[in-house]
Amino acid sequence: MTWVLVALFIFNEEPMVMSDNILYNSKQKCDAAASTRRAVLEATRPEYMWEAEYWVWCSQVPQEV
Repeated sequence: MTWVLVALFIFNEEPMVMSDNILYNSKQKCDAAASTRRAVLEATRPEYMWEAEYWVWCSQVPQEV
């Protein structure tokens, strides 16, 4: 199974979705990266984005059938 980190931001009612463009071969590695990303986002959040909401999670990459 392959996993990818996904981040969703909502700022001024506009959604923005991003990924770190890294594929993880285990959910544990992806979860660790997501935890680090949350901490970095919180520590570096610009003052103008204090009202923004964001979520960071891991999602399994669908396998071809």
